[in-house]
Amino acid sequence: MQLTRNNKWLNAAELKIFLKDEKTLEWLNEEGSITKKISSKAEFKLEILHDDIGMAEEEEYTALKITPEDVRIREVMLFGNSSPLVYARSIIPNLTSSKGYPGLGSIGTKPLGDLLFQSKLFVKTRREFAQFKMLDGKIVWGRRTNYLVRDYPLSVMEVFLSP
Repeated sequence: MQLTRNNKWLNAAELKIFLKDEKTLEWLNEEGSITKKISSKAEFKLEILHDDIGMAEEEEYTALKITPEDVRIREVMLFGNSSPLVYARSIIPNLTSSKGYPGLGSIGTKPLGDLLFQSKLFVKTRREFAQFKMLDGKIVWGRRTNYLVRDYPLSVMEVFLSP
């Protein structure tokens, strides 16, 4: 999916200054599973857009505090009642899926959120927020959450297309 980040990543205090829309803030500040949030109100569907080994963006390595290497890049679209609601991009280093949590290598069409919120091994370490511009010019907001699983990092970015 073509998205352009409009600003630097913001912390929670900075987000409150830039964004006043309560509905969008509710999605950005959700502490539980986005999959469950969608499923509670609509028919949920996940579509895998990309799931392969490759090189991530330089700033994604910086955010994970790792040197550039081949990582698993998983991009999915989450739908509610057939409408695209969330674009998600996960960066999963090889050591994270081999030593941190081997189940990450075989999630297939299951939502990553199902793993993140079912196991206490995943520890949230940082969350940041940013505004994005879609190809059609629409402005949307997203968040990037970093986790550690047995001290191995992973990152999940979620862009909320229609809060």
